[in-house]
Amino acid sequence: MGSATFIGRQQELSALRKELDRGRSSLIIVYGRRRVGKSTLLARATEARDTIFYQATQVLGSMNLDLLKEEVRRSLDEDDPVLEGIEHWEALLTYIVELAAARRGLTLVLDEFPYICETVEALPSIVQKVFDRASARGVDFNLVLCGSQISFMEELLGERNPLRGRQTHELELAPLSYREASRFFPGWTPEHRLAAYGVFGGMPFYLQLCDPGRSLRENIEEVILQPGAPLSNEASNVLRAELNAPTRYASILEAIGSGCTTTGDILGRVRDISGGSALAPYISKLEALRLIHITRSLDASPKARNRRYYITDPFLAFWYRFGLPNSSALATGHASDVYEYAIEPHFNDYMGEIFEWIAHQFIAHYGNEILPAATKEIGKIWGADYDIDIAATLLDGAVVCGECKWWSSLVGVNVLRELREDCEKMDYGGNAPAVHHLLVSKSGFSDELMEEELQSEFLHLLSMGELLGEG
Repeated sequence: MGSATFIGRQQELSALRKELDRGRSSLIIVYGRRRVGKSTLLARATEARDTIFYQATQVLGSMNLDLLKEEVRRSLDEDDPVLEGIEHWEALLTYIVELAAARRGLTLVLDEFPYICETVEALPSIVQKVFDRASARGVDFNLVLCGSQISFMEELLGERNPLRGRQTHELELAPLSYREASRFFPGWTPEHRLAAYGVFGGMPFYLQLCDPGRSLRENIEEVILQPGAPLSNEASNVLRAELNAPTRYASILEAIGSGCTTTGDILGRVRDISGGSALAPYISKLEALRLIHITRSLDASPKARNRRYYITDPFLAFWYRFGLPNSSALATGHASDVYEYAIEPHFNDYMGEIFEWIAHQFIAHYGNEILPAATKEIGKIWGADYDIDIAATLLDGAVVCGECKWWSSLVGVNVLRELREDCEKMDYGGNAPAVHHLLVSKSGFSDELMEEELQSEFLHLLSMGELLGEG
């Protein structure tokens, strides 16, 4: 298995350290899905400073209180009989603020904060009261509330919550980008590094389970498919962490993973949900949990109904496409056969869609490496007789239209010709903007196409190496 390596996160790390160094009371809210690396990031951000780092567990509030007191003793070498006698959360948090008055910049991290609140419902109000007092006194104290239950953490900042408006820094930690994820597989070819992202996504925990000294197939079988593998039950755990009754949600994800991207397709697959109005609450919840994203054609009205649904996390997309439908065979120890007969013949088709979202990430995050301006909006465009993989508007008003080809053969001028024909069908709603054409290829481009790129500032050919920032 891979070692616990800290990769990426430089922007988030810099922002957290800047907030921790402000010399005043700071309330930092950090949240994101399980396994996304919140605790590791906070540990890195708070290293070399006085920090009480407490990871809560799902026990009674009094037990979490006692465990936090023990962590105060351990972290600060604090042997104070007053601490032993503290029996309430307000008193303990006030005690820690007093320590911060003497130890400037003291940081308290309450990791998995929602677990404590399950049995101490008044804790957000207590935190608000103690933090307000610390702020009024000008104490240099940093309080970090961190959690994996996204809906709960967002409610902390909701209109009726006592902590609303108190946060001085808020961070929703997203998965690593495909470029950052690829760094877990040094020595692999660009194709296999992107394919690894297509399977394991950008969750650092998943990526660290992989062994870059073994093949992609071996990692898939050993980390995901084999009975008892570290990620064999991960998809179910993701849903159970947020949902009391996850069965229908899993059925919807399986439908989307199998290629049902419209409301009608999903309803045809999930037969115990009748009608779009009955489906809507499930879709809304999955979107709120960052498990799916909803895409409308970029040239359509915001209220347009021609929407498509996609699974956001490549690992979950892989599982619901290949793992769940073959769960019986996997449970009886046939991981190798499942890979050979159910995954390998269809893997390139699966990667074709993932490749589109990788290209979207490139345009959104790294597009100014090849384009004249940063991206304003990125998506797809489709109509009755055309479907454009990449559609983006730039801050300078220009438009980008692109196609992605996860092919084993070179992309030729015929693909460019078809793309240009499809772009001519688009309605720009006024004066036609400058249009950049983008082609993204797994296997490269024909000589004729590369020659045409040299002659046009509006044609961009993107190779695997350029996607990975390796030129």
